[in-house]
This record gives sequence, structure tokens and C-alpha cells, in this order.
Amino acid sequence: MAGDRKAYSELLTQISHLAKKYVRRKMGEHADSDDLIQEILISVHKALHTYDPSRPCMPWLGAIMHYRLTDWLRSRYHASEKQKIPLEDVEEFLAGSVTEEPLAYEYLNKAVGALPDGQQAVIRSMYHEDLTVVETSEKLGMSVSAVKVTAHRAYKKLRERLKEE
Repeated sequence: MAGDRKAYSELLTQISHLAKKYVRRKMGEHADSDDLIQEILISVHKALHTYDPSRPCMPWLGAIMHYRLTDWLRSRYHASEKQKIPLEDVEEFLAGSVTEEPLAYEYLNKAVGALPDGQQAVIRSMYHEDLTVVETSEKLGMSVSAVKVTAHRAYKKLRERLKEE
């Protein structure tokens, strides 16, 4: 933080070892694990000014690694939602029954739509628009803590609703 390049290089080396262990423990040997590790290191670089040297480093680093992994998983989930159908199969796909089984995202959208407006706004911002907690707080004019609490309450209501049905 004082501008010592050698110390900074050593810090990133040590963090990369910790990030590799964390990513491998959470994802196993996944093809994108090196990309995720790089994202973690970039996030550490960008957030270094937020670290308070009077506090332990691991909770700060752990939060960064957790949020980068969550972002990575969220991006993969959204990518898998977009079903690709070869052009020659479109007619067969469209001829299929649309009432047999509701699509998971339609069901979830309905459940999210039943939430109070504030909770809906937070969930849609974070999951439909892919915004971070900080970006969501800025967009909605809420504190970061309020966004986290609102999201937690929304998750709880969604969980209860999904268990009922």
C-alpha cells in the first residue's frame, strides 16, 4: 500500500496460491479456474485501497474470492439459460407442448413477481441485470447493508414459496 513494488509482487504471489486452493476446493479442476483466479487477483488489485492494515487480511481476501466465485457462477447460470436450437430443429421445438412442464425461469419470475416491490427491485437488479451489490445500492439509492438485508429477506420468501409449491 506504500508503493513497494517488491512487496506488492510478493503479496500477489501469496494471494494467487491461496486463490488457487480456494478455487480448486470450490470448483475442482475446471477449465475456467485460471480465469477465475486472474479475476480474483484483478479484484484484489482494484480493492487494495479498501484494505485496513489494522484488521486481519483473510476476511477481506475471503470476501473478494467469494464474490468473484459467485459472479462467475452467476454468469455461467445465465449463459446456460439461453437454450440454443439448431435452425433445422426449430419447427420440431416449436411443435412441442408448452403446457407439459413450466420452464424454471418462468416459474422463478412469477415467484419474484410476488415479492414486495423493494425486494423485487433488488433481485432483478442483481440477477437479471447482473449488477453487484455495490452497483445495486447505487442504482436503487440504498446502502450496501440494506441491499444485502433486502436480498436475504427476498431469498427467504422465495425459498418458502418454492417449498409450498
